Amino acid sequence: MQVSATFLQPFGFRDQNTSCSVFASMVAKMSKKSNKGKFNPFPAPKRGKGRCVLKRPSAMKTKAWKETPYVRHSSKQTAQNIKLDRKMWKRSLPEILRASDKCLVKMLLEDELLSSWAGKTCPRCGKGTLSKLDSGDKPRHRCSYWKCHVYINPQHLHPLFLDSRGSSCVPLQTQAALLFLKINNVPHATIHRVLGINHKAIEDLANRLHALRKKYVEAKEKEIDFGSGVAWGDVEADETTFDRRNLGATAVDKSTPIAWEQWCGLVKRGHPETLVLHRLSPKMSETRAPGPGAIRKVEWTPLGNKWLKNKKIVLHTDAAKSYKCHIPGVVHDNVIHCKKRVKINGKWKWQGPNYVRLVSHKVPGKKTPVRCKAGTQVIDRAWRFLKDRLQINQASRVGSAALRAKLRSAQYEYWHRNRDMWVATGSLCAWEMAKFIPAS
Repeated sequence: MQVSATFLQPFGFRDQNTSCSVFASMVAKMSKKSNKGKFNPFPAPKRGKGRCVLKRPSAMKTKAWKETPYVRHSSKQTAQNIKLDRKMWKRSLPEILRASDKCLVKMLLEDELLSSWAGKTCPRCGKGTLSKLDSGDKPRHRCSYWKCHVYINPQHLHPLFLDSRGSSCVPLQTQAALLFLKINNVPHATIHRVLGINHKAIEDLANRLHALRKKYVEAKEKEIDFGSGVAWGDVEADETTFDRRNLGATAVDKSTPIAWEQWCGLVKRGHPETLVLHRLSPKMSETRAPGPGAIRKVEWTPLGNKWLKNKKIVLHTDAAKSYKCHIPGVVHDNVIHCKKRVKINGKWKWQGPNYVRLVSHKVPGKKTPVRCKAGTQVIDRAWRFLKDRLQINQASRVGSAALRAKLRSAQYEYWHRNRDMWVATGSLCAWEMAKFIPAS
């Protein structure tokens, strides 16, 4: 910092070399005093030293804030601290690739990825009984009826594995390895390079897996009950968009050509297996619109009554007005996810968005109020989880069945997160194969 001697004389400094540092400290103190009463700029930085300075220090948090957890009632699935880099599944890829055909079938039967046809009625003739697996290189069942005597592979009528012949036949071992990589969310291009499989075979298995998960989720979602367990539990609700499409000249109104894929979700805190998704029908918007807007009251009212009515629920949402409609047996609070300009002591100041705040609710049947934290952190992380696993392409756009199947598949993964997906897929296949294997 270069300062002339004539400039320093009014301040009482004579030596130019020794007085520069003193003058710099004076300027810093003056600037500190002048900026002391000013409001911090918005938005605040999310990381680094600026975040450490501007965020609310933990020492200012009250005792009630520290004693009130965000997730008050957690399940066994979320209570355990799981580090995915140290978690092992029941099977590994080398174990699948090293196994012979006989050992592989035995392994898949043990993991319920295959269902045993032994002793069941023959699916070809409907008269004979299938034998146990033979001791050959490729184990198969054989029909006992003298006019049939057909050989049945273990993967016959399987929802994921193909039972084919000829040049297009993919060995069962390769199909099992492909399934293992697919449920680990390995990209299709990587699977093609690792296993040397045509991309059509990979896409076929992915489509069959999405369709199977979609069928399972839509069947099991009807059994979810938010009122089971502890009374006055915390449920979060929110809506989000997954894709948009410009209809252009085919739009009914040329001023609003944008169609949106919008879904509403509900989840109980600490219970990821209770995630419920509902597809909305938002209005078309203009070309430069950031989104279709919040959920409408005409759509939220029947949805809220269906899942939450008389269930003794504390509902946490954002500041959308539609969520304020009255639902019997539901206590509601919200947080405002936008900055707000308020007048304090005659001066206009900006207040940052509020993501989590401490609230108390007086509920019927309890003398002491229910103290909890308002916010939508769990459902927001659920949206991030689903979008990370949702691959949008030209085949899965707004309103397509492929997009709905992929979203339901991601919902199935969220239900079973932190679990062994290989074992979960075995239970999924056993649930589906129980419909196809005839009674003996």
